Amino acid sequence: MVTHSVETRPLTVGLGVFGAPETGVDWSVVSAATLLSVAPSMLAFLLFQRQFVQSFIRAGVR
Repeated sequence: MVTHSVETRPLTVGLGVFGAPETGVDWSVVSAATLLSVAPSMLAFLLFQRQFVQSFIRAGVR
């Protein structure tokens, strides 16, 4: 994805910048950034896990 400013980059591109081998990889920063980007999705899944599973079951029965 091509953007014209740093503020509009997607999270995956930003994580790629952190892990660029030209500047040296600081794995603690990459791990922290990955955790911060994945945590909201994981929290939403854990809160609504029953509804997700039920919707897949209902879709498979029809």
